[in-house]
Amino acid sequence: MTYFEKPGRENVDETLKLAKERALELGIKNVVVASTRGFTAEKAFEVFKDTDIVLTIVGIGRESFPQDLLGKLEEKGHSVCFSREVPYEYPELVRSAYRRFCEGVKVAVEIPMIAVDARLISAEEDVVSVGKWDTAMVIKPAKSDVFSELRIKELICKPR
Repeated sequence: MTYFEKPGRENVDETLKLAKERALELGIKNVVVASTRGFTAEKAFEVFKDTDIVLTIVGIGRESFPQDLLGKLEEKGHSVCFSREVPYEYPELVRSAYRRFCEGVKVAVEIPMIAVDARLISAEEDVVSVGKWDTAMVIKPAKSDVFSELRIKELICKPR
C-alpha cells in the first residue's frame, strides 16, 4: 500500500506503475481507468503497451475526450465508454461514504460498475481500477443494480 503525501496529477505516473505491477503479479487481465479529457488514458496506454492487459477507459462525456486517442485505443483492442451514455445506479449515500476516503476511491469503485453495465468487462473477474490520478484498487466488480456484490479486495495506492 502506497500513500501519496498530496492528491493530484503529479501522482499519475506512480499510480499507473503500481497498478501495472499489481495487475501483473495477480494475473489480472483488465484495468479500468478513469479519464475525463484523455490525459490519464494516454498515460495508461503508454504504461500498459508492453502487456496483454486490456484497458477499459471510462470518461464522462464524448465531447471532452480526444477523438484521435479514442481511435488509437480502440485500434489496439482497448475499450472506451462514457458515463453519460451508460445508465447505472450509484446511491448518493454510498458515493458520499467513499468520498470520505478520497475522491479517487469513490471513482475507482464507480468505474468498474459502469464498465460492467456497458458490458465491456465481466463481473466474474477481478480488475485493477484507477480512479482519478492517485488511487488504484483491486476490485471484484458488479453490475450497479446489484452494487452490494462489489468487493474491494485491495487498496494499491491513494493520497493521505
